[in-house]
Amino acid sequence: MKTREEAEQLAAAMTEVGQQMGVNVSHLLSPMDSPLGRTVGNALEVAEAVEALQGRGPHDLVELTLDLAEQVAAASRAQLSRWLEDGTAWEKFVRMVEAQQGDASALEKMHATHAAPIVHPLTAPREGVVRRMDAEATGRAALFLGAGRARAADAIDFAVGFSHIKRIGERVEKGEPLMLIHARNSTGLEVALPLLERAAHVG
Repeated sequence: MKTREEAEQLAAAMTEVGQQMGVNVSHLLSPMDSPLGRTVGNALEVAEAVEALQGRGPHDLVELTLDLAEQVAAASRAQLSRWLEDGTAWEKFVRMVEAQQGDASALEKMHATHAAPIVHPLTAPREGVVRRMDAEATGRAALFLGAGRARAADAIDFAVGFSHIKRIGERVEKGEPLMLIHARNSTGLEVALPLLERAAHVG
């Protein structure tokens, strides 16, 4: 949603649909003007979610996770935070995966299992502070890499995307990576780069 008003309208509509189906629905509005966490892309985001469950996630992702958990959990925010930090949340998730005959250890091997052949840094053109990291442009660039679908029949490349994304407000040196681009081939990289150069602004 482009505006808070649009987001509120969508949230109200989704809540009403849930109520009509007899489901207790709550909603939480969060800004999406920059990417959440430090990654974009399927395997990269799963690996980051694992890190969060193990108490090592990026601050903004952890805070939003706690915000959402507070909406549905009986435990306090402080207790929820402790469960992330002490490994309880990860252990619970592992048991859930294993109860469904899944292999939780595979989640900790995401980088090795889905590694893109090309990892290219998008570097800061100057010293300064990251003023913008446009989420919409970043999402379009990820689509061109193959991380999403333009059509329902399109295949998804789980390995491609972006990692180590700098957050708005962080200081960087000239030539320092603003993010790492994980690409399948040079064609996708060449299409994504101009979008990302416009998405990120250092001032």
